[in-house]
Amino acid sequence: MPAAKTPRLTGLKKVEGKPVDILVHGQNVGDDATLIVELTEQGFELSDVVNMLSTSELYQQGEMVKRITGKSVRTVRRLMKEGLSVRLDPHQSVVAYQYALVLQMAIRAFGRQSKAEEWLQQPTPYLNGYVPSELTRHSLGFQMVEQYLGQIIYGVHQ
Repeated sequence: MPAAKTPRLTGLKKVEGKPVDILVHGQNVGDDATLIVELTEQGFELSDVVNMLSTSELYQQGEMVKRITGKSVRTVRRLMKEGLSVRLDPHQSVVAYQYALVLQMAIRAFGRQSKAEEWLQQPTPYLNGYVPSELTRHSLGFQMVEQYLGQIIYGVHQ
């Protein structure tokens, strides 16, 4: 019996840019936490989230699509095909933002997207053996990953 294919969000045109910039549709959020709260309260447009997903092979995998959007690959495909304006709820928008920021920081920390995506999928001793992409879906786990990446970026951690 052949192995079941893992669903993927395929056929996307890759959007160029930083994941957070793509997600917030080019708005300059900088370090403005208040603006990020406002944007997540409104809910991100599914099309902007899908554009952010298009930047990452890892994020196009079925389980990641569901974690980030709260919807299956099949549902996301259907909604995009219908072309309706669909917004994520505030909670799922926060999760999408967390994943966009972690990917962006990991690329900066490791210098290449392929290295960043590899790191995001591996258990990490500095995170008590947790997989960064799995921790990111939880607000406290996200904070751990964000803090660790910040230490790498700013040379605080060896």
